[in-house]
Amino acid sequence: MKISVGGMIASGKSTLVKKIGNAMDLPVMDEFEKNDEVFNTLLRWLYEKKDNVEMLLQIYFIHNHWLNQEKYKNSFIVDRDLIEHWLFAYHNLKKMPTIMNMYNGVFHSYMNQIKHPDLYIILDVDWENFESRVMLRGRSQEIENFEKNKGYFESLLSEYTHKIASQCSVYGIPYVIINTSNKTEEQVFMESMEAIKKIKK
Repeated sequence: MKISVGGMIASGKSTLVKKIGNAMDLPVMDEFEKNDEVFNTLLRWLYEKKDNVEMLLQIYFIHNHWLNQEKYKNSFIVDRDLIEHWLFAYHNLKKMPTIMNMYNGVFHSYMNQIKHPDLYIILDVDWENFESRVMLRGRSQEIENFEKNKGYFESLLSEYTHKIASQCSVYGIPYVIINTSNKTEEQVFMESMEAIKKIKK
């Protein structure tokens, strides 16, 4: 079984992934290693609005994800699956339609090469909770460039849940949406475990 957990930045994905992994004794595939120098550099450049970094970042996202997933052969849980990288690309490349078309071809090729989730848990969050969580988790790239990227974050958040759900439908992936705003980590965990139990039946 492959379970994927997705959602907007600071929606609680990583925390939930660890809790489910521990509860089900499943290995966890992280989105990226914290010391991934390439990822951290490209992400910082994106937030700093460096020129021509968008495509580099998006291709690195999906290629790195594919490489990591190749290591997992049995049941595992994923912190942000490949589908979500398409959404980030959609927002970062939508002003460059030719580039986005090229990216789509690469993305679909990778999607055809990986195991799809048996369940996609999509975490939803409202703006107020999103902003407070970004500040609380303390990632310097996000905090130092928050105001510069506020419009980007607002646009991303407004479409996040329904765009991911739509992509799941395209690929026939079962999904559940959980609103995490003003809920405890334990409440979100219990809702997620109920959804997993239904799939296992």
